Amino acid sequence: MRSAGRAAALPALLLLSLFLGACRTPPPAFQLLPPGDRRPQHLLDAWAERSELRRSLRGRARLAVDGPGVRLRGKQVVLVERPGRLRVEVKGLFEQTLAVLVIDDGQYELLRADDGSYSSGPVHAGLLWETAGIDLGADAAIALLLGAPVPAPPLVILAAYADPAGDVWIELGDAAGRLRRRVRFDALGRRVRIEHFGAATTPVWAADYGDFADVGGVDFPHRLTLATGDETRAEIELRDVELNPELSPDWFRLRRPADRASPAGRRPGS
Repeated sequence: MRSAGRAAALPALLLLSLFLGACRTPPPAFQLLPPGDRRPQHLLDAWAERSELRRSLRGRARLAVDGPGVRLRGKQVVLVERPGRLRVEVKGLFEQTLAVLVIDDGQYELLRADDGSYSSGPVHAGLLWETAGIDLGADAAIALLLGAPVPAPPLVILAAYADPAGDVWIELGDAAGRLRRRVRFDALGRRVRIEHFGAATTPVWAADYGDFADVGGVDFPHRLTLATGDETRAEIELRDVELNPELSPDWFRLRRPADRASPAGRRPGS
């Protein structure tokens, strides 16, 4: 991480601190599946179908981030809507709003309550790095929070493995055969881990999902653990989750402090 100071600038916005993990190989119990085995493609098709059905989310989150020079704890209200809408409200000890970040249609707005500062502009590649000390795109953050990082269509199955308990690892690569993603499904067909690799087959990020519970008929993960190559680790625990709620477009827009009747407008988390 380039600077612990930047990561501490907006501690609660580190809900977006998506954290990246070292490359793992399937455990010894996993055995290579033959090319004709239909399980890997079936799991990927079901994953893509479920992901497409997850269009929005509203919930509360507790965050713990630990890494070199960083130890943060916080709570947030999170609203997510595809494509490209995100709202994170940072909450204080007494549920007061400390900061709000919104992203909508390629534009961001950021308001800090402590000093009343406001900034806005186009979403750019370094936005989350500059505001929260993390190097991740907004679209990736939205997909991970929805629990629905849709597999990219150009990727193909390079290899697949299974263990006696029914878990399946699938390695996905590009047209040149380079590993780009590795996904693990449990015996119930739930995606419990996903690893993303860069063009040079270097680890970029890794995410583990757990604490699955019913949300409107969906077995949804309430715990997300992410890791970065610099040994930063974050855990997000979700509660009061709503899937696919109708969200007002106004919740993804702020106004300059001088133009507002109340801080951050109407607060979905109030």
